[in-house]
Amino acid sequence: MKILKIDRKENIISCVPESLDDLWHLEKILAKGDTVFGSSDRKIKPSKEGEKALRIKIFVELDVTDVHFQEYSENLRINGIILSGKPEEYIELKSHHSLEIPVGERVKIRKTELKQWQIDRLKKAEATAAASKLLLVLLDDEQAELAFVNNYSISRKAIVKEKRRGKRFEQEKSEYFDEILEKIKTLEPKRILLAGPGFVKENLKKFIDNKKTKGFPSVLIESTNSTGETGFKELLATGKLEAVEKQLQMAKESKIIEEFLMMLAKGKAEYGKEQVKKAISLGAVERVIISETLLMQNRAEAEEILDLAEQYKCSVEIISARNPQEKNIQGFGGAVATLRYKLE
Repeated sequence: MKILKIDRKENIISCVPESLDDLWHLEKILAKGDTVFGSSDRKIKPSKEGEKALRIKIFVELDVTDVHFQEYSENLRINGIILSGKPEEYIELKSHHSLEIPVGERVKIRKTELKQWQIDRLKKAEATAAASKLLLVLLDDEQAELAFVNNYSISRKAIVKEKRRGKRFEQEKSEYFDEILEKIKTLEPKRILLAGPGFVKENLKKFIDNKKTKGFPSVLIESTNSTGETGFKELLATGKLEAVEKQLQMAKESKIIEEFLMMLAKGKAEYGKEQVKKAISLGAVERVIISETLLMQNRAEAEEILDLAEQYKCSVEIISARNPQEKNIQGFGGAVATLRYKLE
């Protein structure tokens, strides 16, 4: 997510979604009654029989009625009523219209009320893109190429080559892995993806795990048919990098849920909407955790808790409905909190 502007006074957000996940985040902050400014193509019927229909680009200000995001369509569909637009001769005010926002297109939103949790959600999406530092180690038993990657770009950083010497291959493989590990440490990634054909990537992960390096980032594995340029293109084209990002996000959310359960066992957590609101009002809450299902199905109720959390400066986490463990939070009423101290 690239945030261009946030205006709390005018309740305006201007941004560019850079991935399908960004479109999903936008869906979650949009609501009926918001205003979206965007462009689309419109088919204009010919004025005379026999003439071809015209397709022109129009710019509209849309009063939002509903929003839909489905990953297979790869865009965010916003339905609403036209408030204004250009060219004026092709705009029918108060008519129904749909905007389809794809990845990479600027969108401007004016909300009826801009909440802090909505800003935080967009900023987290932006921070994830900017600081994900996913290091891809694409390797086979002859060469490893290290590069920082996202869904749109590759920034190559280093190449490590295996030094084969006949029967000493197994010994040299240890040196090969040692050199790769040292390169990884130098680059200081936040996350690591080991990829390539065969079993070398699995052996490298075992090697890294055996080293038990303190503070070392999480390591994931993905298969490719090739290394080098072809291997990079394969990862980008098949959406495997995006799948890895989602897996990492789920791991982060699952850790938050596990921490809540640990705190609950120690008596330093609350659950249920009313109990959480009461604990926040007492200034006892450190972190509020909301299930996305509660937010989507009972937005007014969820936002009452989120507004209170903002007022008392509590940190907020919204657990994605895509995460199977979100059901744990739903089971506690959809809203839970970890406490700074035990309540009597």
